[in-house]
Amino acid sequence: MSLFKRATTTVLAAAVLALLGAVPASADTRTDVRDLAAANLNKQTCSTNSLGGVGFMDSCRMQWAWCADFVRWVWGNRNLNVDRLTAAAGSFYLYGQQKGTLHTDAGYVPQVGDAVVFEYQGNGYAEHVGMVDTVNADGTIRTINGNWGSGGPGTTSVQYGSGPGRVGQYIAGQRISAFVSPVGLTDPAKPATPRLGVLFQDSSVQVKEGNLYAGWTSVHGGGIVKSEVHGDMVGVLTGAGDLYVKQGNLYQQWFHQAGSVKDFALESSTGRIAVLRTDGTVAVKEGGLQGGWVEETSNAKEVELSGDYIAVVDNNGAVYAKQGNLYASWVTELGAAADVELDASTGRLAVVRTDGSLTVKEGGLYGAWVEQTSGVKQVDLSGDYLGVVFTNGLASVKQGNLYAGWINQLSNAAKIEVDAPAGRVGVLRADGSLTVKDGGPYGAWVEQTGAVGDFQLTSY
Repeated sequence: MSLFKRATTTVLAAAVLALLGAVPASADTRTDVRDLAAANLNKQTCSTNSLGGVGFMDSCRMQWAWCADFVRWVWGNRNLNVDRLTAAAGSFYLYGQQKGTLHTDAGYVPQVGDAVVFEYQGNGYAEHVGMVDTVNADGTIRTINGNWGSGGPGTTSVQYGSGPGRVGQYIAGQRISAFVSPVGLTDPAKPATPRLGVLFQDSSVQVKEGNLYAGWTSVHGGGIVKSEVHGDMVGVLTGAGDLYVKQGNLYQQWFHQAGSVKDFALESSTGRIAVLRTDGTVAVKEGGLQGGWVEETSNAKEVELSGDYIAVVDNNGAVYAKQGNLYASWVTELGAAADVELDASTGRLAVVRTDGSLTVKEGGLYGAWVEQTSGVKQVDLSGDYLGVVFTNGLASVKQGNLYAGWINQLSNAAKIEVDAPAGRVGVLRADGSLTVKDGGPYGAWVEQTGAVGDFQLTSY
């Protein structure tokens, strides 16, 4: 009997167009998706695929469970939306939640091209994901699956499976948890869902989701020295150096990620987690909470993530960055750095030097630096937003190109955060009070809470 292998995955998406008096384009799109998948039947992770490449996504080189990589590869090569899909099978479930295409009702009739998520356990973890190939009149379905069969990832192949076709039923011993419909690139974008995370001075962590008047949800009761929210990920670092992360809704359970951790970073859109250990080594995983660690560098004092960018500052003040997969080469950026920030959406890197001067580049790792200002103690980047806190406590923002003017926000500031997708600016004052505005740099402030030690703004 065929066995499912756990995999990290990405999701399929379908373009849905209706032409008056013609067969809906969605039917053709779903047929194209099915045909591309079927063209790779019996192929293995390092076979030449039907489009002439090697394997599916990065599965050949990584030699990891690749069911999700197969579905993501098919969807992506049919111009479907694969935003936020990773090599984790459970990322399809999260995709469905975020895009509004998740079907967990036992009455849902699946469609060709839907992803089939098996044994979803929360926190972005599932045992397997396949794709619907055929829907039969008797209620059964045929699926097509990467990484199907017994043995390791190098010996499994693309194969059909068949069985009952409703949520809660079983195929090859695995329970169907959900179907996820793909989203077409031409479909309207879903509005960003904003989150605001706070680490209080008593070491507890709370998060609110939605508008600035929403209620707080307690996610950890105390003993935390650092917290971070990024997209639908939340991470906390204990005083003992243990990192715990959850993904999905705020009520998921924590998963232990690593020990001996001094600092960490999260990147929910790629499912990446980075840890800076107490010995200065840096490791990064991708594919969500169940991914495998890849050692990156040593002698580091800071690590940052954004999209497929990674940056570190070493103990000598040198900034190194890379873009692409976890094995990409490091590019030396500059020296005498105190802090680095990243934003993959614009290809921006910002560096505060040890003398307080701020320089920013855009266009990727090889862009040209543009000097910004001096007397800076903290910086944040998001899209075309750039926020700073000066050494005199003034918080200021610029929006647009790197030559735009500064828009002063508040005095007596300890930290600023900006989130361009949600149009938010937040400032933590030196007295521990937190205020946030929507509507960009000229919006109105809404007081949030007091006794705050740190905070983050994010959206997904």
